[in-house]
Amino acid sequence: MISYFVVKGQSMEPYCGEGDFVISVPYFFSCLKAGDIVVLQHPKSDIAIVKRITSASRNGYWVQGDNKQESSDSRSFGWIPRKSILGRAKVIHRPHLLTSSIIK
Repeated sequence: MISYFVVKGQSMEPYCGEGDFVISVPYFFSCLKAGDIVVLQHPKSDIAIVKRITSASRNGYWVQGDNKQESSDSRSFGWIPRKSILGRAKVIHRPHLLTSSIIK
């Protein structure tokens, strides 16, 4: 199922930031791999988060935010099981970029 989310925080800047709209597209026919940006269920809360897969093993995925100083990720909660990954993340709207432009 395709889902959408609004980003809170700066953990994935510059890929996405506060207020961006992100959709989650399920992995039907492709494999998860290092470098993929995914939406996943946070292992210690009921929120969805956006992170980059940096490593994959037989038992899980290591995920980190691009902005490591602002990220809660596998460095604090460990490996993520496949069932926690909701889908591939795609930024579909960046409202802060639209409001920062002035048309003359």
